Amino acid sequence: MSAPDPPSVSDPLSFANESEKFVDEDAATTTAASEFATEGLTELELCAQYCRGCVVSVQRHFHVRSLGEVCRRAMRAGEETFPLDLVEDLAQDDDGDVRQMVAEQLGVLAQALSETHTRQEDDVYTGLLCVAFLLVEDDVDGVVSAAETAVATVAALLTGDDARETLLAQIANLAQCEEEEIRVSGANIIGSLACTLGPDVSLTALAPLLITLSLDDQFQIRVAAARALAIVGAAMRNEDVEASLVPVFRQLARDDVWSVRVAVANTLTSMATCLTHGAFHELVENVFEPLANDVSYQVRFAALENLGPLISALGGERTSAALVDHFVSAARAESGKGAGGSGDGLQLSCAFNLPGVALALGRERWGEIREAHATLADSVQWRVRRTVSCSLHEVAKILGPELTEADLCSIFDDTLRDTDEVREGAVSHLSDFFTELPRHAIVARLPLITQIGDPDDGGPPKHGVVGNWRLRQTLAAQLAAVSRICGKRANEDFVLPLALRLLRDPAHAVRAIAVGCLGSVLLETCGGCFPTPRAGAAQDAVESVKRMAMNPGWAERQAFVTMCGAFACVLDPSVVIAELVPLLVMTATDAVPNVRRELASVIATLRTNRAYATLPDLRDAAARLKNDVDRDVAQTA
Repeated sequence: MSAPDPPSVSDPLSFANESEKFVDEDAATTTAASEFATEGLTELELCAQYCRGCVVSVQRHFHVRSLGEVCRRAMRAGEETFPLDLVEDLAQDDDGDVRQMVAEQLGVLAQALSETHTRQEDDVYTGLLCVAFLLVEDDVDGVVSAAETAVATVAALLTGDDARETLLAQIANLAQCEEEEIRVSGANIIGSLACTLGPDVSLTALAPLLITLSLDDQFQIRVAAARALAIVGAAMRNEDVEASLVPVFRQLARDDVWSVRVAVANTLTSMATCLTHGAFHELVENVFEPLANDVSYQVRFAALENLGPLISALGGERTSAALVDHFVSAARAESGKGAGGSGDGLQLSCAFNLPGVALALGRERWGEIREAHATLADSVQWRVRRTVSCSLHEVAKILGPELTEADLCSIFDDTLRDTDEVREGAVSHLSDFFTELPRHAIVARLPLITQIGDPDDGGPPKHGVVGNWRLRQTLAAQLAAVSRICGKRANEDFVLPLALRLLRDPAHAVRAIAVGCLGSVLLETCGGCFPTPRAGAAQDAVESVKRMAMNPGWAERQAFVTMCGAFACVLDPSVVIAELVPLLVMTATDAVPNVRRELASVIATLRTNRAYATLPDLRDAAARLKNDVDRDVAQTA
């Protein structure tokens, strides 16, 4: 018996028809996808039909998940009304996955309303807001968190006073609800709405609710209130924050439950930045010290972990020596056993924040944190050392040449001898760091740099050893900028030989970057112009490149062609024409199509330059390539 014909590809319902073979259904109560009417329906109407009645859960979920974008396209067209009734029905669906999908799309649905060509009725905006609040009270955590996030987006659509009153009434209901989880949601939503509602509403409506929640008997509500205080404070005027929210914040800092005090420690910087300078300094002095010396380790950890941003916000003049001492002590925290030790977390936080602390204190107070920087650079944890290495150039900009040479060069040298993960941080900003050093200090570091360019890392050469090619690729990308800093002699001795070595790297990605930078390195080695008479390291480099044109390996010949194109952008045309063009046009007869295709691309670029456009050799090579037997070569030419 012959096999049944497969469903037509053009049939959009074939997926549903095939899937329903595996669904147990009651024919009297369910609707198959094949029974849906599709002709004459818009995309939104068809999506709504599947969202309401499709019995194949996978297909229904697909359409529910796409409802937001479908609605967005329909609203942009401006020919249909917003399907609020559908959204309300789906928000009350028995399937928790459907409710979560709706909650996650409330923001997209709100954007769809905002992009409509015709203003919808106010009831539509209010109705969508009610859907959001309905989902906030759901019993599925994913639904609740998504709905909390969406409330502020939906609330931004409200314009009338009645709608604003409805919003505030809903928030008050959440904040005064008997269920603990809903009051937590109320605190979270109050924080998210403050920016949308503005300073006046935040002061008169949101702040009183938040103050009430901060006095709640359940510590989870007080934790949520502590997190929301700084967010609401950012939307209020400084004097209003000082009068209404700061006393509550200080009270929460003395809460009996350590998790509440942790929330205060995590938001202290955000809260303090909402105040005037005097109140800022007073709040930090009264709140931070008790938290940093708290009986609970979690509270102390949270306070010290957030100390870097706090010092950066305070600035050097208002940062006391006691705060700096706390930062240095945190940098000295002993690593715990394993990668997840507590000391590791503090050290990593200090390493991440140290450039900001150094900028706030300035070079005048560098001596106070010099020990912390050295300790972090010598940490047993490679993630800490890597973070320090990634920011060495930023610290160098703050300190200037003298302090950089005195205090950072030894750390930089040790970094270049560290593991590849750590070295990559310093190598990726090599030119930025060298910019802050005097010339003699740069030259002294170049031998270490050239060792990185060796795939064997300074060991006996082994043909074809790739090693950590990403580190060498990062180094190759820095060579052009480094050559502009080092000077002619240093380029001859170190940078140009390193570029030539990377040009023959076993990894193609390294060679590709080296090809692009060699022209600039060569030009800087020549002091800005190709030397006459032609001799020395620059001429030796050109001869080395020319030998690549005759190399048996096609990749070397292709690299030669690419370099000719790169050299043409930086070297004098007379040098390129005399030294490279004769060998370049010879590759038009190369046996490998990849080489000829690269040549076609380079010639097309060269002929846009007047100096090369009229060269007979290039014109003849281009004509030959246009008739090449390889279609890709001919099309490129």
